[in-house]
Amino acid sequence: MGAPLLASAASDVVAMQSSTLPDHPLRIVSLDDLTTEMLLSLGIEPVGAANPDAYRRQGKPNAEQLENTVSLGSPQQPNLEQLVLLKPDLVLGISSLHTGLFGRLDALAPTLIYRVSMAPSSDDAIDAADAMLRHLAALTGRQSQADAVLNRMYEAIREGQQMAQNLGVAGQPLAVLYPLSIQGRFIVSNEKTLVVSLANRLGGTNPWPLREARNLHRRIDVQALAAEDDLHVLFIGNFKASALFRSPLWQALPVAQHGQYGFLETPYWSFGGAETATGIMREMTDVLDGFQL
Repeated sequence: MGAPLLASAASDVVAMQSSTLPDHPLRIVSLDDLTTEMLLSLGIEPVGAANPDAYRRQGKPNAEQLENTVSLGSPQQPNLEQLVLLKPDLVLGISSLHTGLFGRLDALAPTLIYRVSMAPSSDDAIDAADAMLRHLAALTGRQSQADAVLNRMYEAIREGQQMAQNLGVAGQPLAVLYPLSIQGRFIVSNEKTLVVSLANRLGGTNPWPLREARNLHRRIDVQALAAEDDLHVLFIGNFKASALFRSPLWQALPVAQHGQYGFLETPYWSFGGAETATGIMREMTDVLDGFQL
């Protein structure tokens, strides 16, 4: 017999849910990579998931555990007929993708939609990852697993902060940018994205903060970088060999002349759980260690 989970402690992380959820559900469906990652980090293989092949292909955390998970199609349009055949105890989704599907999902199985939003708030993506994982761990009886995952994340963050402090990066302009190398422009991500939240935890100051609920990204041009004399940049993606970073224009920029930049090889950065955060922060720490300061 299940119990309602409408207590105030859950209100910040839960956007929508069925009136009653099962105690310690075993057959769980995840409709997006974030809830898939959370389940896997708790040692739970979902019986069905949206795009498990893409999750494996991108090398996301614990992808090897998706041995018997049935594909339910895309996160935006999951195969509900296949979902019904799996007879799940619980369906998990996120508000940015599945709010409009809640009524149909709720009619098929107990459903829980976690809140994922770019709306400005005092919490960042790290706080959200912590709260969601703890909530799911309490629901599934996996608190000890969640504690271990979160301890690793916070240890990685502390190591990154210490590195930033030792190198004098803390308090200095620090940006995470995705280079559009052919255009000579750069993508700035929202403050609530995982990669920017992690960079902010290093103690730098973001020269181009994006705090608009409906905008995940915006673009800046090379002149914006030229205007920052003591800029430090973590570039997303392995663009080291790009012609842009060999060009006279790039070499003339202060950030290039000071050697205060590097490349994160992670293929995902906007959203992710605690294990993704741990991996990205370790990459950031390694890249900072290679800055020419």
